[in-house]
Order: sequence, then structure tokens, then C-alpha cells
Amino acid sequence: MRPGIAERLWQAARTEFSLRGYHGARVQGIARRAGCNVALLYRHWASKKALYVDILRTVWISQSQEIVALLGRGGGAPAVVTAYLETLFQDPVGAEVVVRELLDGAPFLTQVLEAEPALVQPMRNAAALLLPAGEGNGGAGPALRPGLDPAMVVLSVAGLAAFVSSARDVAQLFTGRAIGAEEWRAHLHDLLVNGIVPCPPRP
Repeated sequence: MRPGIAERLWQAARTEFSLRGYHGARVQGIARRAGCNVALLYRHWASKKALYVDILRTVWISQSQEIVALLGRGGGAPAVVTAYLETLFQDPVGAEVVVRELLDGAPFLTQVLEAEPALVQPMRNAAALLLPAGEGNGGAGPALRPGLDPAMVVLSVAGLAAFVSSARDVAQLFTGRAIGAEEWRAHLHDLLVNGIVPCPPRP
């Protein structure tokens, strides 16, 4: 936690970047949200880019640490799906910051991950948990369906969880009712683990 005005600026910047992305956000808007002037922002961060990269890196690390902690409770697809849904749904603002960064082509996330390659490891660990038991690095099976790449599965789960977390309130436009976070989590968990259509009976 940052003291006083720095914390207000930090929270204001998270909101501004989540709503407008890096290019749309303005330091004046961040300062206004925080109830201070721009000069105070520049006292804590050298530039808008420095502030944005700091927030993006912190969001990524915080989410990764939470996912790793949750993955320690079990293995296989249900555990991986649960870890990503729980993590990304508890910080929708952070999830939206990452979604907007990805939609912009991930230029700043690329810089962060190139500077600190270890920050990619939690995703690789999650993919390893999708391998059959006894295969690879900690696989806990059951195996994925043939033809599914574990890394692509993790990216798909993470992407869907982040998108729905950041935009779940918009669903009311289409459903005619508000859908709470818990209902969304349960729905996505069922969808991602069990699929949309019934599996044919095993011979």
C-alpha cells in the first residue's frame, strides 16, 4: 500500500487505464480522479508510461501469485480453471487493464515479460498441470482431449476469464437481468471443464 496521495493516484490510474487503455488515458483525468494536480503525479512517477508499466506489472505479478497459490491446492483442468476464474474475478479492474493491453497488441506487457522472463512461468506451470499424471512437469491428469495444446488451453481460459470479469455487467443488455460474479464463475467453470454439448458415452 502506498501512502496518502500516491495510493489515491494509483487507484485513480488503475481505473483510468481500465476504462480508456494506455493511449486513451490522460494524466489530467488521473489527477482529477485522485483529487490532486498533475504535478503531484509527476512527483511519484516520471511519466504516464512509467505509471502505466508499474500498474501493469503489479497487476500481472499479483494475479500470477494468486494463481500459483490456488494451483497449489490441486491439479488437472478443474483446478486450473478454478484458479484463473477466482483470481481474475476478484480484481475486475486489473483484468480490464490487461484485456485493454492485449487488445492494443501487448507492447508494454511484451517489454515487462522480456525484462523479467520468469513472470511467464506461472502460465507454463498451469499448462504442465494439464498433462496426464506422470507426464511432464507435475501433470495431474486426467489428460486433455487429444489434439488440445495445454498452453493454448491456459491462454484460452485466462483470456475468457479476464474478458468476462472485466465486462460481466454488460451482459444485462442481452440477458435482461443482472448476472452476479458467483453465477458467472459457476457458469464458466462448467462450460470450460465440461463443454457445451454432451460427450458421447464411453464404449
